[in-house]
Amino acid sequence: MMCTLPKLLESLIDPVLLIPSKAMLAASPSIYLARYPFLPTTREYVRKRGLTINDLSSELYAPVLRRAINRVELAVRYGFVNNRSRETEVEILSFPLAVFLVTCISDTSISRRYAMAESERCCELLLDEPNQVVERIADDTFGLKLKALRHVLGTRVYDFCLDFSDYIRLASRFSSPSWKLVNKNLCLGQVYLLKPEAVGIVKLHVEENILRVINDTGNVSPPQFLKQYLAGIKSIITVKKKEEERVATGFLLEALPPCIRSIYNRLVEGESLSHFARFTLTSFLLNVGLTRREVLSLFSRLPDFDEHLSQYQIEHIAGGRGGVKKYTSPSCRTLQTHGLCLRTQQCLSVRSPIKMYYRQVRLTEREQA
Repeated sequence: MMCTLPKLLESLIDPVLLIPSKAMLAASPSIYLARYPFLPTTREYVRKRGLTINDLSSELYAPVLRRAINRVELAVRYGFVNNRSRETEVEILSFPLAVFLVTCISDTSISRRYAMAESERCCELLLDEPNQVVERIADDTFGLKLKALRHVLGTRVYDFCLDFSDYIRLASRFSSPSWKLVNKNLCLGQVYLLKPEAVGIVKLHVEENILRVINDTGNVSPPQFLKQYLAGIKSIITVKKKEEERVATGFLLEALPPCIRSIYNRLVEGESLSHFARFTLTSFLLNVGLTRREVLSLFSRLPDFDEHLSQYQIEHIAGGRGGVKKYTSPSCRTLQTHGLCLRTQQCLSVRSPIKMYYRQVRLTEREQA
């Protein structure tokens, strides 16, 4: 199946056109389209050019192709996409082409990694925008009732408020305890938020929107001129995955108990994990020999990754803060209570994932001897 750029963009954006706010019009509108290529007006911008994927094989569009490949490679290698919004035409056209390339790769973990990297780029830009721009994008693009304001409660100044019903629907997708309603200020049906929190909500929608269009597009047949570039990207993916499998000397992925392997696989795929699942995996990995830095590196692929908070939690579990002793991994019974035990046949004779791991390590060593 072949996709045109306008058709691909129709899936990425809402059919209602965005009317730029005064704050957005203060700068060149095309710069905003380059910064946030998921905006509704992007469809009209591309449609007026009448371009298809095959048109981009022309030397005229070589910078667009290079930038699209660059976007995907940066996401695969480093988990981020840099910003070049001054190159407006290249940025606007390279985004749907990069999405097309990721769709052709047909790898769930790469799709998540790319979507997360692009949403992170948008997040960093939005943090520097006027609050009214964040509000406008949230409302016109995603239908979020996010309002910019300045509200003082005690010693804290809030930048936004969000309708209670929207907040309840969204908060469950963030694992940090700070997102629990009990830790928020609620007044007259509005939940008050700081700017990083409001931008984090928009970031989540950007990521899910990109993932949705990749999944909904289905199987696509790349034109001949793209196949060599896709082969190059796939070779980078192969190397990256091999590097990630060697997270620590002596650490055996094949020896992981089924419950831990399930959580680990979801982490690698970039899926959101519950607070207890994160605690279970962190305490297990620390107890089988991974360093704090290695554990932090693994968790960096999560959609709501916060380096400062994650580092604090890992150090706490490792016993590095507040004089707390190093936590052990939860027992099988505790994992059953939290719905994380898979109850497989090989688990019947063990009471602890740690013991099962070391038993599997010994069996592997005997087989290799």
